[in-house]
Amino acid sequence: MEFLNPFFLFAFGALVIPVMIHLFNLRRYRKEYFTNVRFLANIQLETRKRSRLKQLLILSARMLAIFCLVLAFSQPFIPSHQLNKRKSGYRAVSIYLDNSYSMDATGTEGKLLDLAKKRASEIVSAYKSSDIFQLVTNDFEGKHLPFFSREEFLGLLREIKISHNSVNLSEVIRRQNDIFSRQNEGNRLQYLVSDFQKSTGDFQNIRPDSMTNYILVPVVSIKQNNLFVDSIWFTTPVHRPGQAVRLNVRIRNCGSDKLEKIPLRLTINNIQKSVTSFTTDPGRSTEISLPFTEDKSGFQLGRLDITDYPVVYDDMFYFTYDISGTLNVLSIYGYSANPYLQSLFTSDSLFTYIAFQANQVEYSSFNKQNLILISGVDEIASGLAGELKIFLERGGSVCITPPETHSIQSLNAFLSSLGAPTLGNQDTVNQRVSSLDIENELFSDVFDKNSSGKIILPDNVDLPFVLKHYPLSGGTANTPSVLMRLQNGNPFLISLNVGKGRLYVCSSPLERSFTNFQQHLLFVPVMYRMAFLSEIRSSLYYVIGSNEPIDLPSDSISEKNMLKIREWNNSFEFIPEVRTSGQQMQVYVHGQINEAGWYNLHRGSKLLASLAFNYDRKESDINCFNYKEIESNIKKYNLRNFLVLKPSGLPFTRQIERLNMGFPLWKWFIILAIVFIAAEILIIRILRK
Repeated sequence: MEFLNPFFLFAFGALVIPVMIHLFNLRRYRKEYFTNVRFLANIQLETRKRSRLKQLLILSARMLAIFCLVLAFSQPFIPSHQLNKRKSGYRAVSIYLDNSYSMDATGTEGKLLDLAKKRASEIVSAYKSSDIFQLVTNDFEGKHLPFFSREEFLGLLREIKISHNSVNLSEVIRRQNDIFSRQNEGNRLQYLVSDFQKSTGDFQNIRPDSMTNYILVPVVSIKQNNLFVDSIWFTTPVHRPGQAVRLNVRIRNCGSDKLEKIPLRLTINNIQKSVTSFTTDPGRSTEISLPFTEDKSGFQLGRLDITDYPVVYDDMFYFTYDISGTLNVLSIYGYSANPYLQSLFTSDSLFTYIAFQANQVEYSSFNKQNLILISGVDEIASGLAGELKIFLERGGSVCITPPETHSIQSLNAFLSSLGAPTLGNQDTVNQRVSSLDIENELFSDVFDKNSSGKIILPDNVDLPFVLKHYPLSGGTANTPSVLMRLQNGNPFLISLNVGKGRLYVCSSPLERSFTNFQQHLLFVPVMYRMAFLSEIRSSLYYVIGSNEPIDLPSDSISEKNMLKIREWNNSFEFIPEVRTSGQQMQVYVHGQINEAGWYNLHRGSKLLASLAFNYDRKESDINCFNYKEIESNIKKYNLRNFLVLKPSGLPFTRQIERLNMGFPLWKWFIILAIVFIAAEILIIRILRK
């Protein structure tokens, strides 16, 4: 047993008072002699003993009453073993209030956010006015960093609203620990009031502070269903006006009910392109393919709509993509331009083709190109090598064919710097291409598919022949994809990823004395697909709150014109942070976008990109940990000083008081004091003379 006010124990000296009163009130008996007193001797003896017993009982009752009153004012309690032993001094209490979208759900007492506010208010009410309090929400606002008095805290609490931000439990505790690191004194307590979603409850990543007590306060919602678009992707990355494409959509059902005939609508530039309905099982994902035909070139604003209730904030999914009007192809040659490449790309208005000799290249034009062709260059200067590497790393595509001469040392040095296979000694054995990697996206839509949707080449298919080639081998980067293989097993055409870009290497020059590939039927679709796949594709969408950089090629407009992000309906505009490195530009929004939708990136009057932002889908997964699962995770990951508050018959404020103070005994001692006072009164009346 411990005492809140141990100084009151000095009042035990008051026990002397009833003793003194008892001694002063003792009666002195005198002897009165009269006749026949011997008949009264027994009565006199009995009366004296009864009077002494009465006085002793009254004395005991008075002393016990004073004893209980002194203990009551010293506030004894049986300390709680659930928290660290309390130190002397005030308490520093940090309260995390989950205000994510999932807290907009309904519980038995109304909206979860309102219930969480009520719990936070009851927590601070259970502490003394001398204690200090600090508020943490999903927004991690700077104004919440300091510790406040009870009244100031309650004022901040009333301002809390639903937020789009979603943070993991470990991030919250890390932030609270950082705040507590500035508090050297006081008793540290952290309260976490949340619905404890499974998607954000990363107990395995929590690193608690041994000096802090953590109290988890779950608020439970009524079981609800939620259906949402989880992710999207296109079957083919190539977009051209008039082309038929398919948009793949993954939809998740986080509820416990099977949902049937749910409509799904696709609109592009506010024009409905496709509509379908689907059925999904509880707790499962469903993939749906939506076919439609591309329209005009330019930035496309897409949106998917589903019908779902009562969680509706995630019923729309925004995305954007670009349909380029033309593709830019740059050819860099050695002594003379390759006539086959020039004829191929200049005959189609879809391509803008330019050619430079290797010693006359304008490096400033690289940021405008989609595909760079290196043909017959036997000496790659260090400047050209560096610019090509930057071009690849930012997402461009480069195709290299070796020179006719044996001077391949410079080319090999460049390939080696990229971690790519290098060219060996020339092989003059006549061979044919024996196999194609028809599953690779380079050959997509090149061959017809059978009824089962597979490509099966006939046994006698006509493939290019090779008279001479340079065997490719080695490489320190990731394993390259062999797109075309010769009869002897050597690669004829390979591809590998370099940074965000793609490098293609052919083992033979595009000359008649080496191969007929440049005159073969495969040449046109293979080179066209290289160009199509070389488009630098930005993300279809970004997640609000993730601060993911937006990668774009550096634009040629003067930087005096401020770069701005503007909502598509011009209702909102801000200036983002821009970091430029070489020919790449990274744009950071730093949490300035709070609403899902389309946004345009401008520099001056020029539109650089259209962007789509969606709410974090972690909040759409409404599955939450129950009390037993939370306790199980605490034990599983050995999280010391963690405690879960469960519902009980006591009011919530009383639970907090009992948690901090243990089991208080002062009320029992007040009751005992009253009992002893009543006993004194009864003794006086019952044992009256």
